[in-house]
Amino acid sequence: MPPCTENATLPRPRFVSSLVSWLVCALGAATVHAAGPSSETPTRSPAVACAETPNRFENGALERCTLTHEYRVGEVTLPPGSVLTFSKDGVLAEAFLGDRAVIYGQELPRQATLFFDTKGRMRHFWLREEASVQGHQLRSMGKGYTGYLGHMLYTNGKLRASWLAGEEMIDGVPCASKLPLLRGAWHAVKLGAQAMVWFYDDGHLQQAMLARDAIIQGHAFRKGEVISLRRDGTLDAAAKRLDWSGWKDFPDD
Repeated sequence: MPPCTENATLPRPRFVSSLVSWLVCALGAATVHAAGPSSETPTRSPAVACAETPNRFENGALERCTLTHEYRVGEVTLPPGSVLTFSKDGVLAEAFLGDRAVIYGQELPRQATLFFDTKGRMRHFWLREEASVQGHQLRSMGKGYTGYLGHMLYTNGKLRASWLAGEEMIDGVPCASKLPLLRGAWHAVKLGAQAMVWFYDDGHLQQAMLARDAIIQGHAFRKGEVISLRRDGTLDAAAKRLDWSGWKDFPDD
């Protein structure tokens, strides 16, 4: 009797008992693989329980589906109802949350979009609506918008970088991620990710764009300037600007 596998063909059993045993085994295998990818799907894409017939690439690899059950990738557990999008080689690229989810200890709201790197690590996220996270009001962005680097978390759950929805005073610094339309908006756009507010892993400010003119630690600064602080909170004029324009090659925490 040949081994029972997903691709096994029906042999000519010599005895009825052999036929029954083979059918039981075959049905069990079919149940295990029913919700998973086809035999052409790369092994890097584990079985995913989809709510409907999923979209697939021409090579049979899973492209997009809506979860019926929780799905775990790396240290992140995605709730049912989430819409997952995979790359052609079977690696999860992004997830549109169907419900609230706890990521590295930080709860993110329903309809947030998470973006993953090729190692299965959640690297940044966008919010469908403005939300308060760790006391900071974060900017929203529509579903599917990937034009900019999104908000980021450290693996300890603390905010790493974020786009503020408005002006905030953080560690004595007036911070903003955007400026008024006729008073510096284009300057903020040109700064790219330098206009984000960057934090150390203990929650203290590391880098920010100034929302207005200010005197900080005896030094005068103009609105729109980017300043950096050391871990002890003192100004660091020699610090290298944090400005990652992509998310595939982030350094590890």
